[in-house]
Amino acid sequence: MKTHIIPVNKFDLDHTLRCGQVFRWRENKDNWVGILGNSVIKAKQKGDILIAESDLDIGDVISYFRLNDDLDDIYQHINKDEVINEAIAMYDGMRIIKQDPWECLISYVCSRQNRIEKIKKTVSIISKNFGDEIQFENKIFYAFPKPYEIAKANLDDLAKCNFRFGKIQAEEIKRIAKLICKGDFYLERLKELDYESAKEMLMSLGGVGHKVADCVLLFSLDKLEAFPVDVHVRRIVQREYLKDENASDKKIREWAGRYFGRYAGYAQQYLFYYERTKEM
Repeated sequence: MKTHIIPVNKFDLDHTLRCGQVFRWRENKDNWVGILGNSVIKAKQKGDILIAESDLDIGDVISYFRLNDDLDDIYQHINKDEVINEAIAMYDGMRIIKQDPWECLISYVCSRQNRIEKIKKTVSIISKNFGDEIQFENKIFYAFPKPYEIAKANLDDLAKCNFRFGKIQAEEIKRIAKLICKGDFYLERLKELDYESAKEMLMSLGGVGHKVADCVLLFSLDKLEAFPVDVHVRRIVQREYLKDENASDKKIREWAGRYFGRYAGYAQQYLFYYERTKEM
């Protein structure tokens, strides 16, 4: 076990982990406990210091929380109006998390027409039923299952994992897992492609539409220009920017690309969290 003491600038751990982009963290008194790959991490923030306890290397923690992103520069690019300015002021220091692409893909395939708490439960059940055990501070946690563990899983057992669309989604993720195991699809290689090409490749997988593809590109594959459109983002953009309640998701994505540019994904997350918290 290692304890990493990491100076941070413009970073807010609570906003970053509460904003709905990741599903394997739980708040526990004065700290957060999460699962990254085959490791458990306990993290807390004291002012400008992030304290992370794990067997992970410090570089892994810095990369995961994208602590090397220049948030001042990102704000300069996206802080273009009163709406986003208020969202940034409320959630200053919130960062995009860099997730494992495989776990991110399957988590967001499970997210379709689903609430965040339900997604968390589904991902937790998948991990408990098919992932490896991890011991941490005398407790048992579960790693997210590897592609081969899903590929060999019994379909009926997989379908019991609280999916929104039951056996249909179980079949989708099992088929994706098989493609990856056979070497017919390489998630990591998508980082080398431009945004549009990477998105087209992701959407060639069954069960992956525009929103899921953009989430995977933004949250795991370094495509910070991706702008996932869900009900919250659709509502705030239609109301505050386009003044058109019938604006299509395609029109919203195209507008965001022009308006926010290469950091549109950061703008999306601030707008998403800002709109979502107004409803809570």
